[in-house]
Amino acid sequence: MKNRYSELHKVWLFDLAHDPKKMSEMQIVQGFIKFYALEGLTLENVQQDIVFHTVYGIENCTTAMKWLKESLERFALK
Repeated sequence: MKNRYSELHKVWLFDLAHDPKKMSEMQIVQGFIKFYALEGLTLENVQQDIVFHTVYGIENCTTAMKWLKESLERFALK
């Protein structure tokens, strides 16, 4: 799959880092699955992408990871 670094991936990562409230929990989880899990990647790779491939900053990275982890946890418990 060639989803990573596509325009959709960039938009998902931007929204996750800047305003995750505008995405549904399902969109957050689906983005993670599509751009990371299906590629054999982990939460750590999301964090690395934000830190090393964007200028979003540590605060936005912390927010993104918090929302992503919480969404995955809630989704797993459904």
